Amino acid sequence: MDRASIYFMDETQRNTYDYDEDLPPLPLPDLHDTMERYFESLKPFGSAEELANARKAIKEFENGIGAKLHAKLKERASKLKNWLDQWWDDYAYHMLRLPLNPYIVMAMAIQLEVINIPETPEYALKNLARITYHTIEFWDLLHKATIKPLSSNGGKIKYSSALYKRFFSTTRVPGEEMDHIEKHFKTVTEGKTPSHALISGKGRLFKFDCLHEDGSLITPQEILILLQRVRSIIDYEPMGDCVPVLTHDDRTSWAKNRTRLLELSPDNKDTLKWIESSNVVVVFDENEPKDYAEISQVATTGDFHSKWGDRSSTLISYKNGKFSCVGEHSCYDGTVSVSYVLFVQLSLFELPEPDWSEGEKMPLIPIKELKFDLDETIKSEIERVKKDCDDRRTDVLVTHEVFYDYGKEYIKSCKLHPDSFVQVIMQLAYYEMHNEIASVYETALMRHYYNGRTETLRSCTSEVYKFLQIASDSKSTKSEIVNAFRKAVNHHNHMMNEARKGHGVDRHLFGLWCIAYENNMDIPEFYSEPLYTKSGGGGNFVLSTSTLGYSVNVGFVAPMVLDGYGVFYTITSERIFIQSTAFRNSEKTSAHRFSQHFMNTFRKMKSLLDECSESKL
Repeated sequence: MDRASIYFMDETQRNTYDYDEDLPPLPLPDLHDTMERYFESLKPFGSAEELANARKAIKEFENGIGAKLHAKLKERASKLKNWLDQWWDDYAYHMLRLPLNPYIVMAMAIQLEVINIPETPEYALKNLARITYHTIEFWDLLHKATIKPLSSNGGKIKYSSALYKRFFSTTRVPGEEMDHIEKHFKTVTEGKTPSHALISGKGRLFKFDCLHEDGSLITPQEILILLQRVRSIIDYEPMGDCVPVLTHDDRTSWAKNRTRLLELSPDNKDTLKWIESSNVVVVFDENEPKDYAEISQVATTGDFHSKWGDRSSTLISYKNGKFSCVGEHSCYDGTVSVSYVLFVQLSLFELPEPDWSEGEKMPLIPIKELKFDLDETIKSEIERVKKDCDDRRTDVLVTHEVFYDYGKEYIKSCKLHPDSFVQVIMQLAYYEMHNEIASVYETALMRHYYNGRTETLRSCTSEVYKFLQIASDSKSTKSEIVNAFRKAVNHHNHMMNEARKGHGVDRHLFGLWCIAYENNMDIPEFYSEPLYTKSGGGGNFVLSTSTLGYSVNVGFVAPMVLDGYGVFYTITSERIFIQSTAFRNSEKTSAHRFSQHFMNTFRKMKSLLDECSESKL
């Protein structure tokens, strides 16, 4: 695996984004088929009476208002290659009024130790200079449209690259009722794109240009000197005005304060534009997390006063030489973050460390501090939001664990799919720990469709439920448990393949809801049916889960519900990397206890699989 084969297109290949036009439109399932799949997904969660009531509600919906809504949705799908994407931005994300950090954003530790680069204070600025340079290099690939589209099946199935365009120079702008995305990024063929970067620390903001006058990228050596200058300023001069903390307020309050900033001074409008359109965002964070678990904990909190929370992607450098990145989730999904971090890691691994002495011969890159005109009201608001941010620092608790016993090679030797294997183990761990089943959301990737993002796989299937019952029955033999496990894993894999074909449930139901909402119709009673919520509908999944592929890079988001978990993992040949999240205020959940039980369940299932395999020899 090298960065050239993964990321660089040769001259004979097309513009990165041209491939998107060849992708098929997002499919819209038949209403009856969706309703049947939906009812099947309810079976583990309801009694006979509850299921009968749900079946009645489904029939009334399908033959009544649901049919009318579906007809309107079909009309929309006939005119748009993706009938979902704008609604997904607006109604799945932008109506939410919660602060983005730590409740909405994605975050990921940037692991350097895996490529034998020390994560120490002595190397902090040089490593940051190199990471920043390769981040600019990644931006340049996207700008020139010369990055390979993500793909599968040996490159035969191309994935949409549209979300790459929202990784840089993109901001989620707050609104009093609904936010919206402003994308300033442009490809070479689309026109001029912002080339200035933002660097912040201790409540102060600075900008610099990433390109020389001839259009070439600034060098790692020039970046190092620039970083040293900014570091010296914030270390030896007073704390800044901390305006960035306002971006971590609830969205309505931040929208009002942003409007006030704009009204205070014409210069504030220019300053906001510089901040919101900058391509790369680098933050000096004064925290010193000791490991990847602590990095994860401070990534979405940390120095609130220095992080512009609306930005689509942010690189964070901690004082002791560790790093993380944070992504605004409405702009893109975790697979884009993984693509970026892997590019940085491969670049650091493959390319030699620069000759830092050359920086002494190079002219200084100009830096400019960005300042706002403030009044007493805004200053008071800054202090209020600071306190609110301090109060929520540990609202979302995060773990980072590495399971060393085995990985995908062992799982594949059992002739089982690695992701499905992990999903069923995870549900067994939850069942044993909480003595109940959980509604489970697993991300099903849909980027092989035009502007596609995700579908929901309702991972607690009837086969999984059967397995959980057999595994918890003291009368079950080891062979019966293993056979039920295999059936559950294989059925999960089948359901994932179906979801990725567009044969899901939740995006279709979401689309029908959107039709009703946009046409000022009453939201159908179907969406208030008890099993709809109990099975996870309406964003009520107890386990919110996703695999981020087969590298060491794993990230996380907060759980969907108060008494739920976020569970995210990647699977390498010999290891499984796991991040779990839970809310501090939940009296039911514990991310740490769940992670430990999860790993113990991996060990227990391997013992059963091995024992039953040996008995057949």
